[in-house]
Amino acid sequence: MTQEKIAQYFDNLTAITTDFSKDVDMNFTDALVEILEDINDGSVHVDANKPNSVIVEQIQTLTQSLRQDKLSADDLRKLLQLVTLKVHREDKVPANSQITPDGIGYLLSDFLLQTAALKTGDTLIDFNVGTGNLLDTVNNLLVDNGITVARIGIDNDSRQLALASAVDGLINDRTTSFYEADVVQLEDIPKAKVVIADLPVGYYPMAAPSYYATQLANGQSMVHQLLIEKSLDFLTPDGWAYLLVPADVLSGTDSKKLLGMLTAKAQIKAFLQLPNNFFQNQSAAKAILVIRKKQAENTGDILMGQYPPLKDVDNLKKFLQDIKAWVKLDREKNEA
Repeated sequence: MTQEKIAQYFDNLTAITTDFSKDVDMNFTDALVEILEDINDGSVHVDANKPNSVIVEQIQTLTQSLRQDKLSADDLRKLLQLVTLKVHREDKVPANSQITPDGIGYLLSDFLLQTAALKTGDTLIDFNVGTGNLLDTVNNLLVDNGITVARIGIDNDSRQLALASAVDGLINDRTTSFYEADVVQLEDIPKAKVVIADLPVGYYPMAAPSYYATQLANGQSMVHQLLIEKSLDFLTPDGWAYLLVPADVLSGTDSKKLLGMLTAKAQIKAFLQLPNNFFQNQSAAKAILVIRKKQAENTGDILMGQYPPLKDVDNLKKFLQDIKAWVKLDREKNEA
């Protein structure tokens, strides 16, 4: 679908969401969820004459148009990502709940596809799934390469999960399983060949369970450090975790316990800093941390580096070639 067509759908859906929000007196995110669920169901839910007949007709027309156009899964994802960004701005959603941008998602997806050796039937978990954009970005690339995986999304924000589920209905026919949970406290843990997450950054609001090696004695543990440790519990013995983390996570304040935990329990496979121009504030810069459970057969050097700006085509090509060379060498060492 052309960018012009996506723009038309964006304008239409955001306008309906704005009108729905005012008419029913709810925030933009909840209004969008209601509209997407109506589109999924093929009928508009009306309660006490809300939404009004004009909005009902607009949703019905949009539903018919979407079904006639038969948008691809990735075009739908792009459209819904843009609309989600709009409603998040309107609702002033906090930074840790913001959608993972496409540029970051594509870089993580490309590296994952090269390294994880996912096969049809494997499981993919995003344990900080939010509205599901990162999970859908990865999944669409896998599908494009003939790989169909089971998908699980976990989050502690019911509103974000409701939107993720509604989006999944349009993109994936509700084939993703979603669960509401505080992952730090989670005990009944599903296993997956690949785990992904765009980790929240900051302090965990409660005292972390005592079994965490990364917990801090003063009760102010860093939530992203706890979740890096927790990611290992989700992995099958041959699994990989691909985590978006603060760029200074291995060298910043209170990193000593994290490094100790990673040395004892995991093998760091890669640490790739994202392009500087992805971040207006460099203190918010992120990196892709790739880890596996510590096993005797896991050998090889750690891949470290920083992606150049995507507009720097020559240096980007060289960097991607360096990644491919590392992947080939790492695979040879671990299959020998």
